[in-house]
Amino acid sequence: MKTIGVDLWADQIRGGGNNNVTCLQSTSAPRLRKGFRDLFVGAYAGFAERCREINEPGIALVAVDEVTGRPMGLVRLLARVQRHVAAIIGRHDECDLYLNAHARLALRHLAVVLDPVQDWRPGANVRYRVLDLRTSDGFNDENDRALRGLRCEGPALLRCGGYGLFIMPLGDPTDWPGDAKDAWAFLPERVYFDELDKSPLGSVRRVSRPSPQLPSLNTAVTHRSLIIRTHGPHDTSDGLVDSGDTAGTLELIGPRNRGTIRIGQDELRDGVLIGRYARCNNAQLADDPSLSRVHALLIQIGDAILAIDTASLNGTREVNQPKARLIQLLGDTELVLGTATRARWHWMS
Repeated sequence: MKTIGVDLWADQIRGGGNNNVTCLQSTSAPRLRKGFRDLFVGAYAGFAERCREINEPGIALVAVDEVTGRPMGLVRLLARVQRHVAAIIGRHDECDLYLNAHARLALRHLAVVLDPVQDWRPGANVRYRVLDLRTSDGFNDENDRALRGLRCEGPALLRCGGYGLFIMPLGDPTDWPGDAKDAWAFLPERVYFDELDKSPLGSVRRVSRPSPQLPSLNTAVTHRSLIIRTHGPHDTSDGLVDSGDTAGTLELIGPRNRGTIRIGQDELRDGVLIGRYARCNNAQLADDPSLSRVHALLIQIGDAILAIDTASLNGTREVNQPKARLIQLLGDTELVLGTATRARWHWMS
């Protein structure tokens, strides 16, 4: 079984996408978009069988056009023991969930990271997070609240760039009954909690204050979907040590430029973007044309430091290794970004 299984619908063909234009400004949402129930019930027959055939833990990422109701694509992201797994959603045809119908969606819009599982038994709980890659619009929950990040155990219903996104656990075929209306009624209640210090937009400058008391994901029960709204990758205008101690440094060595970025503990947990685009944290150091505009995401999840390739054209890899979507940094791991940039992470002692 593959880690990522992809189905593209509605005449979407990889290699034919126009990747030259990205989203620079916010746009208004369509006025005649369908509700989540109508989207789910109308598209259910298009994806249910593909989800029903999976009997190991993971999540399904289903995209439906929120105006026409047409199913547009499906990614089945399967969990691994002691290893995170990631997928990228966007309008660039290197993305795992490639969606090309709406220019409102950024070329690289969302990263979805699936936590490791203890084993592959059917019905094992799966936990994941969704992170906006510092786009203009971010994404919204089912109540149209703006989000930049979330952590979740259970289904989540989101809107992003003209699409309704359904993120649903895999592994138990009985979760996918034959009738679409029964399947909708079977979805658990979504219960939201906040981990935001100041703003639901998540990427704004924050004020240090005691963390709110949040329920543990371990306490989630099957009839509820527990969703914790979080920050996403930070605005770079005030630097990457907003408050508290420095977690470590990222050394970048390009064809001509060489520099080091100091990264705070909060910023590392929220995510740091690497690439040539102005919204990336190393843009002033980027001198390598083989780097994508948004090339990689560096993030700490639990005790793990992860480098996630954000659907770059030339890839991310360890030295002398093939390209990979996700690499866990262990010790003195050195990465090659594109063809000519080296990246080295160092913890602060």
